[in-house]
Amino acid sequence: MNRITPKYLRSLYDLKAVLMKVFLTFAVFAIVGTWWIEALESHINPIDRIAYPSMIAVFGISAFWLHLKPKSLRKVEYITFATFASYCFVNFQAMLFGLPLFIADLYSVATLLQWLPMVYISAFIMLEIRNAIIVSGLFYASLVIPIIAYRFIQYVPDLASTKIYLTAMVVCFAHPIYILMLLGIALLKEQLVQIKTQAENMSVAATTDYLTGITNRRFATQSLEHLLELAKTENFHLTIFVLDIDHFKKVNDSFGHDIGDRVLIDLADFLRQNLRTTDILGRWGGEEFIVILPQTELQTACHLAERLYERNSEWVYEKVGHVTFSIGIATSRPDDTSDSLFKRADASLYQAKQNGRNRFEIAV
Repeated sequence: MNRITPKYLRSLYDLKAVLMKVFLTFAVFAIVGTWWIEALESHINPIDRIAYPSMIAVFGISAFWLHLKPKSLRKVEYITFATFASYCFVNFQAMLFGLPLFIADLYSVATLLQWLPMVYISAFIMLEIRNAIIVSGLFYASLVIPIIAYRFIQYVPDLASTKIYLTAMVVCFAHPIYILMLLGIALLKEQLVQIKTQAENMSVAATTDYLTGITNRRFATQSLEHLLELAKTENFHLTIFVLDIDHFKKVNDSFGHDIGDRVLIDLADFLRQNLRTTDILGRWGGEEFIVILPQTELQTACHLAERLYERNSEWVYEKVGHVTFSIGIATSRPDDTSDSLFKRADASLYQAKQNGRNRFEIAV
């Protein structure tokens, strides 16, 4: 049965999961391609002989696991980020201090330095803003502190290392700009998400009955007008129920308005559970409800009403026991308006009340 439900951040989460799978898949192919090219040129850093297959395994397994369990996105993001950040950190230290794990030439240095900002980008895409700021700050500190230490101990093994040091120093001192820009983008994104969520909440509030959680009169009226026009255009039957709780005033007088509200909520839940997914249930006002049955002939609608009465006879309402209701049924005519169709159903409801209640009557 149709019901207005806010999407909140579900669509964003699903989008992130899809993008993450695409990213991990392309990352695997990128690493394989880089490994193949460097192998052809006999130019593979010693650390990459271990790092490449390790990252291929981590990224490949993560993509497969995310495909099987989409709800594991958060864990996959943390694992992916930690793997990539660790690789960049170890490579940078090996480059800076001239360790044998890293081939200190133009290709290797340029390749590494161009990938370092991706650590910050990954952090702000994969992590919450607070965590992204923390890990970005820690990663930046892990680059800058060795550069400063390198300067003070004046460890210069050769001319190449000196040039690498100067290059690394200039590049890394520009990294706070990346962090600040990404932080600004992340904050803007957060604001947009909040605005979108608030807009969805307002839309739900404008179309949902605050007590029962089903659609309100405004949305039900709009739906009825739209479906009636569609029925005329596509030549199908549209039937409506106008339903009213029997002796509801006695419920309020005997048990109080709180229990009366509870009865309204329970009846809405009962109808929600027993109507079809294509039907639209709305609260028209007070103890009166409307059910819109698209593409439904009169005979089918009557069978549905009979089923509702049968199941309601077994339904127990809190502190009240059994509650009955009457229904007026009307099927659309070619010349009907939403108002005329409702009035015919409402007249049938009145007839059902006159004929003893706990029954339905059909509009002539």
